Amino acid sequence: MLRRMGFFRNNRHQSEVDISESRGIRSLFLGSSTVQSSMKLNDPYELVLDYTQAMMSFMLFHGRVQNVACIGLGGGSIPKFIWKNLPDVKISVIEKSDQVINAARQYFFVPDDDERLSVIHADGLEWIDTAGQYDVIMLDAFDSLGVPGGFVDDEFTQRVKNRIVQNGIYIQNLWSSDPQLKSRIHQIETFFDQIALVPTPKGGNIVALAFKSAPTTAQLSKIEPLARVLRRSLGLDFDAMIDRIRSFQSFQAKKLSI
Repeated sequence: MLRRMGFFRNNRHQSEVDISESRGIRSLFLGSSTVQSSMKLNDPYELVLDYTQAMMSFMLFHGRVQNVACIGLGGGSIPKFIWKNLPDVKISVIEKSDQVINAARQYFFVPDDDERLSVIHADGLEWIDTAGQYDVIMLDAFDSLGVPGGFVDDEFTQRVKNRIVQNGIYIQNLWSSDPQLKSRIHQIETFFDQIALVPTPKGGNIVALAFKSAPTTAQLSKIEPLARVLRRSLGLDFDAMIDRIRSFQSFQAKKLSI
């Protein structure tokens, strides 16, 4: 039976944070019925939602990631996964809502800050101007209405690009039902050298990977064997991600040949 728990109530300027539990899964909601994050109570570090697994597909293209920035915390699924499974990677998470941070720490077991993990209470639109350089920057910021407006502006996309190393990747989680989906993909293509689109198996989300510099032929030739290695070590179906990238290439202009 579903238990809906309103642990945090919103003021006029913040989304309500609700948490539910059902069949061993704890989920986070932000002012709507859309699940923002989910966690298995018996395995808090597993990536439950399909889109979070798809966002890890950057590992197919960038084998030497040292630092990742995540704009938007939610329940912290991706930072927790990286923190546990990729010990050489540092993660900075930027979250505007102190309510979300409190919920993630208390109910979704996001670890305390250490030498590898840092949760920063800040507005991502402002943080980006003083950020350092990152191998990967992920945008997974949603409120009750979708992606907050400033994060889809041309100016923000350019500012993100400036904070990514030359062989780095910008990753954005998109809703496939968004009526502006095609224009959002086109915008990303405008600023980056090449993109790959990773739809989730059930079609609810599309993860866009935008490359500041297009992957080389040598890099692309190693993707399939690397997928098998990563599947064994991380338990994620990277082979299926490659298949979905290939099947979705007709949707984009700057498609990868893999």
